[in-house]
Amino acid sequence: MVHKIIQNLRTTIKAFVLFFTYYIICMSKLYAQIADFTQIFNNYIYLNPAFVGTTDCPHVFTSYRSKDYSMGNYSSAYCSFDMGLQKQNSSVGASLLQDSQYKTFRETELLGIYAHSFQIKKNLFVDAALAMGYVYGTTDFSRFIFSDMLNVFADEVGVTGENLEKKTRHNFNSEMGVLLYNDIFYAGMTIKNLQGNISVTNKNENLFPRIVSFHGMAKFSTTKAYMKRYLIWFYPHINMVIGGSSSYTQLGLILQKWAVQFGGAYRQNLDWNENSLSFFVGVVEKKFRFAYNCDMTRNSIKRIGTHEVSFGYQFDCREKKKKFEAVKAPTF
Repeated sequence: MVHKIIQNLRTTIKAFVLFFTYYIICMSKLYAQIADFTQIFNNYIYLNPAFVGTTDCPHVFTSYRSKDYSMGNYSSAYCSFDMGLQKQNSSVGASLLQDSQYKTFRETELLGIYAHSFQIKKNLFVDAALAMGYVYGTTDFSRFIFSDMLNVFADEVGVTGENLEKKTRHNFNSEMGVLLYNDIFYAGMTIKNLQGNISVTNKNENLFPRIVSFHGMAKFSTTKAYMKRYLIWFYPHINMVIGGSSSYTQLGLILQKWAVQFGGAYRQNLDWNENSLSFFVGVVEKKFRFAYNCDMTRNSIKRIGTHEVSFGYQFDCREKKKKFEAVKAPTF
């Protein structure tokens, strides 16, 4: 037994060394922004790729987020699929993300994910994951207004001398995640855009910021007897995002009574110039869950401008297998 624990610790250390070596090698100067979702407790594979395979059976998840800006509508659509490979004590998954701002900017990202589980103690596990994939982006410059188009002596917008052709980008992207968990809590770290999303055609073009997030969640109940008549589940969670132009901290609490979930979250940008509140409601069943939330910016003229809806479905297992229990970003 002691020999097995030592062997698992050695394997865990090797995995951490490999991941962080890869991270250090890929250090570079970075710019721009990434997609952002409020429902971190549901959209957990986007939150951390190490979550792949934490459900007992193959699982699919979709999410759509829409926000109104002065320049137009900004939307993000996300879809993921994951399943466990019990014989290898590992899991695989894939995710598809599309970001767009009106018809001006578009980014489509496809990632493949691999995660491996390590047992630290009887009921304590560490998962390490690496995601790699392809990003396709376009920018329509015909919708821009350049400085040479403006004239203080004319009411109309003039003609620019800039190139207004649609520009496309082909990028490679990768991210890593580490997750510590048991059956009542999880704590993890994710590093997105490890190498800076270097373009295939131009290494200095369209670089994304390296984003580091620290997140955690726990679950509590109102009674140890687990009587459904009085049982209420509490899911406090936190997510701290550092990097790019949108560093923030989000604190939230989800309550579940029978199959209904409701709650909210408070988000504070780390530069202290903006904060927002989010209100959440959802339905959870054995095989599927549905959720909706709206965000209200407290110091904005248009207070409610962000809406997010998500749907998850869990397929039947092909065979009965023993699987580690994890906090499934409250789905039970």
